[in-house]
Amino acid sequence: MGCCGSNPVDAEEHLDYSSGNVTIIPDIKSWEQKLEDACELGKTLVVKFSAVWCGPCRIAAPVYAELSLKHSDLVFVSVDVDELPELVTKFDICATPTFIFLRDKKEIDKLVGGNQADLEQKFEPYCRPGDVVMCKQSFDDKIT
Repeated sequence: MGCCGSNPVDAEEHLDYSSGNVTIIPDIKSWEQKLEDACELGKTLVVKFSAVWCGPCRIAAPVYAELSLKHSDLVFVSVDVDELPELVTKFDICATPTFIFLRDKKEIDKLVGGNQADLEQKFEPYCRPGDVVMCKQSFDDKIT
């Protein structure tokens, strides 16, 4: 099976959940600090609720990381549902992955599931004028 055949498995095994511009939230103190920072900066906070045992979360992780680099005007964080059950309760998380968009500490949007097209489309309203090419691209994908 040469080197190429084993690559996808290796990539999945060693998936870096902190890649891109995503901050891992290990505890409530970090969560509150990040929430406060985003609020003060007037930025939208995007939260990915996931779990290490969740297959779709592993698939969504690199997409989320890529989106964090494209949308540098947003704040991206990742929460492990097993580590912060109080946030799971607060945001009524019933499935992983779930993506929550917060503005001024209030939930403004939510996406359940790791479908790449759905996730990219969720970010379209947040595109800046300079990002038109990327936004249009994901819009075209949805039409076809």
